[in-house]
Amino acid sequence: MAGLVETAPAVARAPRSKGHRGRGAFALGIPFSLAVCPFCTPALLVALTASAALGSMAFGFALLLAFALGRSIPILLGAWSMGWLESLRILSRHQKALESVAGVTLIVTGLYLLNEYFFFIPY
Repeated sequence: MAGLVETAPAVARAPRSKGHRGRGAFALGIPFSLAVCPFCTPALLVALTASAALGSMAFGFALLLAFALGRSIPILLGAWSMGWLESLRILSRHQKALESVAGVTLIVTGLYLLNEYFFFIPY
């Protein structure tokens, strides 16, 4: 993490290309948006298929807008609430303990999922 913080100013000073104006980032974002949530891709394909079957661009726009809002609003609320929680002094005093408990919980959850997949410990 410290290496990332140290290299951030160097990346910000890097010269920008004058010819593309962000088209490459947009083109890269299209497949990345589908790859981020593979469980959402079937719902997105159903929405696109429904709008294509009806032949209505407005209906397709409305479906994709509803999908985008449904995906982005919980993420924005989560980011806002994390910032709010970090500002609470009572939590900052116990931050090390909370991070340890969260880490142990993630490890135990991962072990549980591995057990479910590989069936190390039968029921």
